[in-house]
Amino acid sequence: MKAETKLGIFTVLGLIVFGFSLYFLGGISVTRTYDLNIKFDDVSGLPVKAPVKLSGVEVGKVKQIKIENGEVIVVAQIDKGIDFHRGAQFSVVMTGIIGSKYLKAVQGDTNAPVYKSGEYVNGLNELPLDVMMTQTMTSIKQFVDSVNNQGAFGERLNETMAEVRQLSVNLNQMVATMRPYMTRTMENLDSASYRLNDLMAKADALITSLEQGEGVIGSLIKDPEMKQDVKASVSDLKDTMAEVKTFVGKASRFQVYWDYDFFYAPEPRVASSDLALEIFPGSGYTFYRVGMANLGNEDDRLDSKDYLERNKIDARLGLYNEWAKFSAGLIRGGGGVALELKPFYKTKFLDRLTVGGEFYDWGRDREINGRHFSKPNVNYGVDLRLNKYFTVGAWARDVLETHDVAVKANISFNDQDISSFFGLAAMAGSR
Repeated sequence: MKAETKLGIFTVLGLIVFGFSLYFLGGISVTRTYDLNIKFDDVSGLPVKAPVKLSGVEVGKVKQIKIENGEVIVVAQIDKGIDFHRGAQFSVVMTGIIGSKYLKAVQGDTNAPVYKSGEYVNGLNELPLDVMMTQTMTSIKQFVDSVNNQGAFGERLNETMAEVRQLSVNLNQMVATMRPYMTRTMENLDSASYRLNDLMAKADALITSLEQGEGVIGSLIKDPEMKQDVKASVSDLKDTMAEVKTFVGKASRFQVYWDYDFFYAPEPRVASSDLALEIFPGSGYTFYRVGMANLGNEDDRLDSKDYLERNKIDARLGLYNEWAKFSAGLIRGGGGVALELKPFYKTKFLDRLTVGGEFYDWGRDREINGRHFSKPNVNYGVDLRLNKYFTVGAWARDVLETHDVAVKANISFNDQDISSFFGLAAMAGSR
């Protein structure tokens, strides 16, 4: 083979290798493309040659990033045959928490005109995930600092707890005044219940004796009519004692719980409290809830995103069993329903989880702190009971309007003195 031939073959192979190198390493593409200029405020972390994806499919690359007249312009090189219509949306997103960024495209109305090569398009200036995480961590730090340093949140919490303590003092004073009477009454009820059980047992024995003609009374009463009269009288006495026992039992089974909820929404920085009595008459399936929601001073100046209406009556009638609790009535001042479910009530530890929701104020159509509200108020969340008295949770509040997320703390305990008071009131009212 001649030297010239070898040189020619080597030159051709070199050109081929050089062409492939430019194609794979230099980003040169033989695909026909056109350019779109997309305007953003900030594209931090978006690299040149980042993919442009439509519905997860790569349809182009970022050709250049530049600044024109103080605006960031991303020049997107789009493959021919991929048309974007007026109204198409472009945004900078991440593949994951620590993934690379790319340009996400959402197609516009296919009936609208198509963007031409070189046109300028406004991109969506959404906060990147890393920036949102940074802001969230900053908000959490500010929240913790506010609590530790007695900031605005700490002051509100202290004010709320001061109101609760004052209420507790007033209740304790009332209970202390009534305690001697209530204590003696409950002791008498216990004693009466014990004696009724004894009398009912003796009445059963007496009726058996009369039927069999045993004992002194059985032998003395030979007249069948008289025996029947005595038997009927003893039976009536037994029924009366049974009714009295049931009456006393209902009074002792009456249960009343104090229920205090505290909510804090970090985004609008709004705190609120609910305080209510939950009354369980002892029927085993019904309960009542009476209290006030969104406790606070209505004269206070509202923050820009504070849309809570203060001091609303909460009065409900409900049904319950071991895995569900349903109630209806005035919920935070508006008519509606509430539901609590324990989906894992038979599983240890998971039985502490409760999923709840509230749907109320169906006809809402009014201005609240300068904003018009026209949709029902819907709240839902998850609670975890830590022990007998304390529960924590996370709730989404007014999800159809404000989309606020709030952390929740709950304190609930049975007040034996008030339970006794209501039990006695129920006994007096049923006479």
